[in-house]
Amino acid sequence: MTIVRGPATFERALSVIADRLGWDGCADVLAKSESHIRKMGTPDTDRELSMRDAVRLDAAYRRAGGEGAPLLECYALKLDLQVTGEAPSADTMLNGAQAVAKESGEAVAAIISLARNLHDPKSQADALRETEEAITHLTRIATKIGTSIAQGNHRS
Repeated sequence: MTIVRGPATFERALSVIADRLGWDGCADVLAKSESHIRKMGTPDTDRELSMRDAVRLDAAYRRAGGEGAPLLECYALKLDLQVTGEAPSADTMLNGAQAVAKESGEAVAAIISLARNLHDPKSQADALRETEEAITHLTRIATKIGTSIAQGNHRS
């Protein structure tokens, strides 16, 4: 049976890590049973990750070749959702999408330029700056979408 894990949940972030490490690998990282780890990755159970365990799992995920930090990214998004309370309008979403497209395109162009000049400090700085700007705009739009979902869920 497939377990449904909603977007922006620690259960989904943990399952991303388990896809790379295996549930048994996650258990080894935390010195806990595989059953315990699987329960932490199942919605509506009373098992939760500690901050210490989240850091350990994100670090193990990176060491295993994963990109990013699924649990940290989920935490940051959840924090933004708690702080942001205003429902997005169609104009807000369109403006957000436009900014994401612009910044993502600039990031891709800067990364391609960096690939041609790997040791050029200006290319490195430009690629990092443009990538950070794209991430910022993607996070903002994800927060707006999450806020819309959360407010829709409260209305039902």
